[in-house]
Amino acid sequence: MAVSLLAACTGGGDESRRPDTRPLETGPADTLPSGGGAVLDGAPPIDGVNDRVLVLGDSNLSQSGVQVAAALQGVGLEPTLRGVPGLGLKDLDAYWLRDLPGLLATDPAVVVVALGTNDTTTRADVVRFSARLDTMMRAIGEHPVVWVTHVEYRPFQVAGGGHAINEAIRAAAARWPNLTVLDRTAHLESDPSLLRGDRLHFTDAGMVAFGNEIATAARSALPVAGVPAP
Repeated sequence: MAVSLLAACTGGGDESRRPDTRPLETGPADTLPSGGGAVLDGAPPIDGVNDRVLVLGDSNLSQSGVQVAAALQGVGLEPTLRGVPGLGLKDLDAYWLRDLPGLLATDPAVVVVALGTNDTTTRADVVRFSARLDTMMRAIGEHPVVWVTHVEYRPFQVAGGGHAINEAIRAAAARWPNLTVLDRTAHLESDPSLLRGDRLHFTDAGMVAFGNEIATAARSALPVAGVPAP
C-alpha cells in the first residue's frame, strides 16, 4: 500500500518562529521510514471499499507524518497527507481553496482536518473561524470529514482564542451532518507527556497518540454516507 506525502512550502505564520517546523517531505513511498511508528496492529486493505484518507494539517501533521501514515495503514487505510507549518483557515483563500481540488482528486473516502491552532493569534481570525470552516466544508463537499480539536492554550494566542476555536469546531457538527469532531483537547490538557515545552508541538509519544486517534476516527467515519452541504 502506497502512502502519498504531499508537501508544500509557504511563508510561516507564527509557527515559523518555532523549531523543527519543516514541511512534510514530498513523494509517494511504498514503505514508511523506520522508527517512531504507531502502536496499532496491521490490517489488510478493506475489500470493495474506498479506503483512501486525506489528512490536512499544520506543523503537527508535518512533524508526525510517519506516525499518522503508519497508524492509518495499520487499520487498513491508504493515507495522503498534506501538512504545512504555519497554516490555518486564515490561509483559506490564499492556499487551501487553491489546492483542495487537486487534493480531492485522490478521491478520499474520508477527509481529516487538523487545522485551527494557527487561527488563534489575532481576534479577527478567531471571529472569522466559523465562517471559514463552513467555506472549507462546502469546498470539501459530501466527503465524511473528521475535524480535530487542539489545546485550549497555546503561546501567542489572543485571550481565549484556543477555547473559542475548539468551541467553533464542536458547534460545526450541528450544521454539517457529514462532520465528526475528534475532540483531543481533554487528552492533550491532562497528559503532559504528549506536548513539548512549547505547549504546541507533539513529543514522540504525542505523535504516536495523534496518529492512533486519527486512524481510529477515520476508520469509524469510513462507512458514513456523504450528505449535501447545507
